[in-house]
Amino acid sequence: MNTDQLTQASPRGRLREALLGIGEWGDVPEADLGDAVTGALRELGRDVLGERSRVGLVTVGTEDDSRGRRVGLRLADHDAGLPDLLWYADESGLPSEVRESCPTLSQEEWEAGLLVAKLVLTVLESEPGPVPGPVPGPGFEPVPADVARCRPHTPRPARSRPRERCCRALAALAERRDPHPAELTAHLRTTLLEFASETPDNKEAVQHIAVRSAEPSWQGARWCLGRSGCGFTQVLLSAEGWAVPSGVRGEFPDVTQEEWTAVIQVTALVLLAFEGGR
Repeated sequence: MNTDQLTQASPRGRLREALLGIGEWGDVPEADLGDAVTGALRELGRDVLGERSRVGLVTVGTEDDSRGRRVGLRLADHDAGLPDLLWYADESGLPSEVRESCPTLSQEEWEAGLLVAKLVLTVLESEPGPVPGPVPGPGFEPVPADVARCRPHTPRPARSRPRERCCRALAALAERRDPHPAELTAHLRTTLLEFASETPDNKEAVQHIAVRSAEPSWQGARWCLGRSGCGFTQVLLSAEGWAVPSGVRGEFPDVTQEEWTAVIQVTALVLLAFEGGR
C-alpha cells in the first residue's frame, strides 16, 4: 500500500486503496490495515452521509476456520462478516424505502444487487492464510477480536489469480477516465463469475449489474441495475431505514438496527469507492 498515494487521493481513492490493501500479500499487521480502512470509511461517510453515518460500527477483523485465517470487513462487536450478513438478506423483500426512491426497481434486481454486493465484499477479503498457534480442530471457537489483535502476526498470502483479476476489474471502474461501459460490464461479470463460480444464481445475478458512463459532471463509470437503470449505490443508501431482515435476525439475533444500518451504509460506500469520481 502506497502511503503517499493514499494521502494525495480523494476520500474515495483512499478507501479504494485501503480496501485493496486488505487482500495484498505482505506483513502489514491487521491493526494497521484496519486503521487505514476505518479512517477512510469514516471520512467518506462524513462526506456522503453526514450525521447519519454509522460506519464506525464496522471494522477490519479476522475470521479463523478450518480453511485458515481471513481478513475482511466485519461488525466490530459481533463475530459476523459483512458478506455473511448480506447472504441472509439475499431473499428479503424489496424494502418500502427503496421502492419509494426507485419505483422501477424489481424484486429480482434487488436480490441480484445484494448478491453481487456480497461477492464484491468477499473479493476484497484476504485469501485464507495460516492461523498463529494450534491448528483449528473439532470444537474450535473463533478468537475474540481484541485477543486476535495481540496475537503473533503472520503474513497474508497473495491473492489467487481469480481474486486478483476481479480486484483489477473493480479498480478499472474508478480509474479509467475514458470508460467503455459495455467492455467494463462484460469484464466485471466475467471476473466475478470466475471468482465466485458459475452457479445459476450467480450467472443470473451478474446479468442485472451494468457499468454505465457517469453524468457529465462525473468522470468514469458507475454501478447500475441494468433493467431499471437505477444507480446501485443510491439504491443501497436509500435502504438505510430498512428493518433488520428476518433471515439476518434468525442467524444473528443480537444484531441491532443501528448495526444493520451500518452494514448497508458501508456496503454502499465500498461500491461508491469503485465508481468514477466527480
